[in-house]
Amino acid sequence: MRRIFSSFPSIFIAFLVLTAPLANAADKVVLQLKWTHAYQFAGYYAAKELGYYDIAGLDVKIKPLSPGEDPLQEVVSGRANYGSGTSGILVARQEGAPVVALAAIYQHSPYVLIAKKSPGSEDIHSLDGKPILLRRLSDELLVYLRRQNITLSKVASSVPGMDTVEQLTSGKAAAISGYISNEPYLLAAAGIPAQIYSPRSIGIDIYGDNLFTTSEEINKHPERTERFRLASLQGWEYVLNHPDEAVALVQKYAPQESAAKIQFERDKLQPLIRSDLVPVGFMNEARWQRTVEIFQEAGGLKSDFSLKGFVYNANPKQDLAWIYGALFIAVATLLAVSTVVYYIWRLNKRLTVSLTQVQHLAYHDNLTGLPNRNLFVDRLQRAILKARREKSVLALLFIDIDRFKSINDQFGHSAGDEVLKACCNRMMACIRDSDSLGRIGGDEFVLLLEDLHSSQDALEIAKKIKSAIEIGVTVSGELIHTTASIGIALYPSDSDSEEGLFKRADSAMYKSKQSGRNAIYLYSDVVAQEKI
Repeated sequence: MRRIFSSFPSIFIAFLVLTAPLANAADKVVLQLKWTHAYQFAGYYAAKELGYYDIAGLDVKIKPLSPGEDPLQEVVSGRANYGSGTSGILVARQEGAPVVALAAIYQHSPYVLIAKKSPGSEDIHSLDGKPILLRRLSDELLVYLRRQNITLSKVASSVPGMDTVEQLTSGKAAAISGYISNEPYLLAAAGIPAQIYSPRSIGIDIYGDNLFTTSEEINKHPERTERFRLASLQGWEYVLNHPDEAVALVQKYAPQESAAKIQFERDKLQPLIRSDLVPVGFMNEARWQRTVEIFQEAGGLKSDFSLKGFVYNANPKQDLAWIYGALFIAVATLLAVSTVVYYIWRLNKRLTVSLTQVQHLAYHDNLTGLPNRNLFVDRLQRAILKARREKSVLALLFIDIDRFKSINDQFGHSAGDEVLKACCNRMMACIRDSDSLGRIGGDEFVLLLEDLHSSQDALEIAKKIKSAIEIGVTVSGELIHTTASIGIALYPSDSDSEEGLFKRADSAMYKSKQSGRNAIYLYSDVVAQEKI
């Protein structure tokens, strides 16, 4: 279902191809990068070189950062229309800059703390009392050090133009902040093994590179903003699906970089985008709020900071009105060309799907009507924030229908669909109104249980589900035997992040499979090797 949703930019851009002859000259816009040309901007290069921007009626200049420039100031001043920035754009918002986040390209921040590998360096406490250099707006690293009880008296900010790698190799700094895709490669090229410390290891997890603009740009050019955003995301989808071609695209813009370095950057950065979990560019306001709390902990944001107006929200009704208006003009203008009219008519039929249907397809499984991965991840993130605030317990259950492939092979896919729908209905009958059941794969379901007292509450519901599925499903007079393997992970004892809960519930479910199926495992019992 996520593929249907993520294909909407393709449909949108295809529509623009038809209406392009009717448009005025391409809008000239500037995209300001926050650094020199590198793989971290590969999606924008793809959008330009493959013509996605041209199709969207945009003449885009991709501008690398020049010495002495501030990418935020370039956009706020109007010298650039759009920019790439870290989550530190929140601080600019607090300082009065009308910046708006359009899309989160990296679901995880590439920022890490880097030291030279040495005996005992695996423990971050080996840095205590030693000089550490941090870049401006790397607040997540400051919070990371603070939570690890590292003395901050020798933490200093690097100045623009400083060669931080040289500061590290010369011994002037014991550790530096940097990108997982850059400084580790430079150190390896110099024959110096790097020790990496990541804030994500203790649950400090924020968005990385973000596409942003100003509220003035959105108010004056709402359609252009949306065209630029969608075409840019189309470029990012391309580089994720064509990793080798992406290297060649980047080399065109950064000819001084070797293919080996660009490949290193690609291999380190692509996993941070997490397109396997959410569409490229996906943003969650609850996750932004969590980022605000991290910046507040570092002292970078005031306690009364508000996200209002910061997270971009495309107005679907306005967008559809623009599409239909352009379609009407296209039909009227190209009426004499029968083949084009026919093609537009067919495209119009696809675009007449109601907004409600489009939204449903984007966030729900077509077979069962349950939340899909996109919507379920959003609910899980919100539940974690609520549980953290209220100091409550929640559980994530992975439920896998055993031997489902055999059911499809023996009885046919239509019977398999009936089995899935029946299992869905039985699980819904076992849970509370406040619980959330989703389908994230062919035979994989996930269940979110909030406001629990202990693991026993989750186990009781899991046992009800297991018993309900064991009854079997009758399809066309044939009884199909069904069982389920269930894995359970708890917040906060097993993990305090959605990614960690997903991994540990999945691990517990696989332990259930390995034990002979039709079993329930808590993640804590997987660790202890004790079967429920």
